[in-house]
Amino acid sequence: MAGSDMYRRIDRFEAGFNRAMLYLAYLVALSIGLIAVLIPLNLLLIKTQLGSIWWLYEGVEYTLYFGAFIGAPWVLNQGAHVRVDVLTAGMSRESARKVERVVDIAGAALCALLCFYGSRITIWEFQDGTMPDKDLRIPTGYMMVIFSASFFLLAVEFILRFRRAGHQSDETALDKPRVGF
Repeated sequence: MAGSDMYRRIDRFEAGFNRAMLYLAYLVALSIGLIAVLIPLNLLLIKTQLGSIWWLYEGVEYTLYFGAFIGAPWVLNQGAHVRVDVLTAGMSRESARKVERVVDIAGAALCALLCFYGSRITIWEFQDGTMPDKDLRIPTGYMMVIFSASFFLLAVEFILRFRRAGHQSDETALDKPRVGF
């Protein structure tokens, strides 16, 4: 019975984690929509000589950085990431599943390593007070927090993928892409 309780807790954690990743994906989608509105607005302001949104283009750079890193765990969860299935295409379903699980563990380890080193660099950036040479100046330490958090979330997603792959039946696809929110 204690094992059953543990699985329930992990299932609850996974559901909460998936919900959090979905919220982050919504935030990324909202930011892309905002970019799509603000760029033409800025052009209109410039053409009508009413001014400009001086920080917009650098804000777009920061937003794309945030979106690429924070959106990656959701993309991985959806199976919408870039995959090269050359190795597993010729294998039996069981062998392919084993390779997938090895790749999931390797992905989790690599992401944990990148999170660790990103966290070290984050601390150094905050200690040094490094600022970019831009008009819109967000301390580099905050940008590194996004990097570290992203790889932490990716490591968790890889571990959850490993767990899910161990529970899949033969009828389910190993990493069948899903679309939309």
